Amino acid sequence: MSFSGIRPAVLVLAVLAALPAFAQDHWIRLKTAHFEMYTDADEKKAIDGILHFERVREFFMQVSPVRAPGEFPVRVVAFKDPQVMHVYAPNPGVAAYYAPGPVRDTIVMKDPVPDSYPVSIHEYMHLVIRHSGLRVPLWLNEGWSDVFSTLKPVKDGVAVGDLIPRYMTILGFAKWFTLPELDAINNHSPEYNETARTSMYYAESWVLTHMLYLSPEYKEYFARFIGAMNRGMPLEQALLLAYNKTPNEVLADMQGYLLKKKLYGTVFLTPFEKSGETPVVTPLTGYETEVMKADLHAAALHLGPATRAYQQLETDEPTQPGAFEGAGYLALQGGDKVKARKEFTRAFALGTNDPQMCLQLAALDHEAKQPASVVMDELERAVKLRPDFPEAVFQLALMKVDLRDFEQALTLLGRVGTVPPERMGVFRSALAYCNLQRGNLTTARSDAEAAMRAAKMPAEKQSADRLIQLIEARSKGPAAALSGETVVRKAGTAVGLRCAAPGSGALSKMGINVDGRQLLLDLPDEAAVEIQRQPSSAKIELKCGALPPFPLVVEYAPASVANIQSAGIIRRLEF
Repeated sequence: MSFSGIRPAVLVLAVLAALPAFAQDHWIRLKTAHFEMYTDADEKKAIDGILHFERVREFFMQVSPVRAPGEFPVRVVAFKDPQVMHVYAPNPGVAAYYAPGPVRDTIVMKDPVPDSYPVSIHEYMHLVIRHSGLRVPLWLNEGWSDVFSTLKPVKDGVAVGDLIPRYMTILGFAKWFTLPELDAINNHSPEYNETARTSMYYAESWVLTHMLYLSPEYKEYFARFIGAMNRGMPLEQALLLAYNKTPNEVLADMQGYLLKKKLYGTVFLTPFEKSGETPVVTPLTGYETEVMKADLHAAALHLGPATRAYQQLETDEPTQPGAFEGAGYLALQGGDKVKARKEFTRAFALGTNDPQMCLQLAALDHEAKQPASVVMDELERAVKLRPDFPEAVFQLALMKVDLRDFEQALTLLGRVGTVPPERMGVFRSALAYCNLQRGNLTTARSDAEAAMRAAKMPAEKQSADRLIQLIEARSKGPAAALSGETVVRKAGTAVGLRCAAPGSGALSKMGINVDGRQLLLDLPDEAAVEIQRQPSSAKIELKCGALPPFPLVVEYAPASVANIQSAGIIRRLEF
């Protein structure tokens, strides 16, 4: 079962009240490359359990066209006592659940023993589907997860598709949903949330997905069906497009499919070998345990208990960042950016080691127009804590571009890794601009053209077009950029402008007082110079002759080859 936006369940408040602060229930944390498990169960069981998750992840990485997330470990919380787990669950009837959250993905389950593995695989499949970006209906999400929950190693690889006996029993006597009825059920529907019809909903979702995904008649067109659903096509149209059948015809096929009592499975020729990794096991402090439990309440949208738990922890341990981090995420989840920023700022000051929180705080501070130095500190800590955190590296690179630190920006952009299509326009524009500032015009032109092709929004296209025009202008004439040139940035005061005679081929000259002395700089054609004006400078004109003194910032390529009497070639003016 996965959930997002489910209403809070009725909590067992008496159980909560009976739990003392920092309860001594001996929790441990286990870490592998892709998972971290929190549990109060037996350590040996926990080690076997987390290594099983690693095997399942590796299986999906090899056989699935969608990739599991790799940036941050998935958190697994395994409760020795199912009754205690239900205090933190979205509703008391679940055997396990998957909670996507702003901090991390969390799978919550009972004791990590082999009997719990099928349901844990079911929840992990929800995670895979979510991170694939596929938009599929709830019944298909649940049914697909149940099909893969039967995963088991066999001689030639991994078998998927065994019968699920409890579903076979339910389907034999319960009233079936029509396919439009099944498709209309969502996270908030009574049929999904512990009514007499919930078991039938899961059973019918499973057998329908099983038939579409694995039966000879349907599996060949399953990808076409998924594609149609992902594009938002209604179920009836998607079935017609993929299979040329109506919902009633598919329902009849499904009921006949079930009568066979022996459904089709498949074997993936993929080894399911034990992981050779040794998990790192550490005991949790009482504080860490209570923060983890408060995080579970927040993930399950138990807003009252989560808020009270964070507040108590902030009072009891005001020098620890964990509760402030959690309270900030909870506020952000509720749309309260002011409170989120306040909580995150406190956690940052206390030395948080959460790179995601540092990135969130940087975004909030940028939106609140905080000084660039503040935002930069937050992004740099995020990258220091997690050097392979693509989004933090990307945002830090963009900020380096804004601050005109092109060498660092290019280095960081080279570390971003895979860039999603929706970000490619911005990414290639940043590369083009940095290369332009270094005089690498061929590379800059290639990147700018790629940015134009990748642009999704009109503003991105306009930006790429302006960049292409600037590159072309800077590649011509006596002031053309030289490969590898470095630009000097100085604050100064305008003195005057000596304009070259039209058609002479000479360059105009601009006098600027910098550091107590006057520099004479070549001023190329207007199209080759970036000019950034402030609103207060709207009336300033760059006219030939003496200029009224006004402050400006100039960027120039020094040691101009166009005129040895010049200190350089102006590339950018800000005033």
